[in-house]
Amino acid sequence: MMADRIFIQTLIGRVLADDIYIYIGSRCIATRNQDIGVRLVNRFITFRAQPISIRTPFTCRSTSWICQLCYGWSPAHDDLVELGEDVGIIAGQSIGEPAPFNGKIKFNEDLVHPTRTRHGHPAFLCSRDLYVTIESEDIIHNVCIPPKSFLLIQNDQYVESEQVIAEIRVRTSTLNLKKKVRKHIYSDS
Repeated sequence: MMADRIFIQTLIGRVLADDIYIYIGSRCIATRNQDIGVRLVNRFITFRAQPISIRTPFTCRSTSWICQLCYGWSPAHDDLVELGEDVGIIAGQSIGEPAPFNGKIKFNEDLVHPTRTRHGHPAFLCSRDLYVTIESEDIIHNVCIPPKSFLLIQNDQYVESEQVIAEIRVRTSTLNLKKKVRKHIYSDS
């Protein structure tokens, strides 16, 4: 049971390196460069498809940086990383601020602006420090959400422990949007 859970967690968010066939009838159930979600993992388990080869940053043939397919999904939005996204910094901060325990969220709605994340999910944008309170039966916990962050929950919403409640933004972006993203290309000669 534990091995199955590790198998599933290892595959979700990655990208296939080769086509996957069912041995009986040699029918293709997944194609190369297809990203792996829960449905596809369930098909692997149902049809007992083997072997499964995934793309990885360790074997990426990109001359500079890591390509989108070898990196896989961004943990911030459960979709392939965007081209030019600074994965080293974003990945470390996209986990966001998790709820420390189960409880009801309270915050001042006058201090946030309704918006959507860059992936279309509803959110609130914090223009300054926002203090969020999580109230449980016997514990009250305060969390400070910094400016330029996305609050991913509603006021009076019940949250569970370790649920991501905010996506913390980098205060100064490492990518200057006015300049083009540059990739170095090296020749053999």
